[in-house]
Amino acid sequence: MWRLECARLGKRFGERWIFRGLELALETGTVLIVRGANGTGKTTLLRLIAGLLAPTEGTVVLRMNGKAVADRRRYLGWCAADGALYRELTGYEHLRWWAQVRGLPAEPDLLLAHLERFELGSRAHERVRAYSAGMRQRLRLAIATYGTPPVLLLDEADAGLDVAGLNLLRRTIDEQATCGIVCFATNRAELIGWGNLALELGA
Repeated sequence: MWRLECARLGKRFGERWIFRGLELALETGTVLIVRGANGTGKTTLLRLIAGLLAPTEGTVVLRMNGKAVADRRRYLGWCAADGALYRELTGYEHLRWWAQVRGLPAEPDLLLAHLERFELGSRAHERVRAYSAGMRQRLRLAIATYGTPPVLLLDEADAGLDVAGLNLLRRTIDEQATCGIVCFATNRAELIGWGNLALELGA
């Protein structure tokens, strides 16, 4: 059982507090939808959870069967609309590099099968510069979910996706909820029903 805890969490940039005193306790099976206008802290919250930003106050702890893990970044999958991709590498090369960095299986058949899940199998060996915006987002999703990380952080991962891509994203979230935790930041009010818990920032 996984549990993600945010206690008295706050972040300030200069003199401005983005949010303060935020409390969250998310367990396996939770899909948290984070909504709010631009500048209310959706991306900031996910970056704090991911360990990409340090909180001004409060703590973020990931527990496995009640015990805090030493480095939660090892257990996270991250997908953001602006996530960096290298134009001269192929989709397959991106996923292989990620697998090697994380110490995950990198056999070609496993990598290709995972890309096929995101409807990129036939384009796996094309350079990313030839991908559409939606295909690049599918690749980011494929990278974030490889190895089935227990916590999946999606920062406006719906950006650039067509109807088929949104359906794929929904399936990805539903699959993740069977074995872990999802935090999904989105500006789309109609997607709030995708989660079983909602957080409105700036309200």
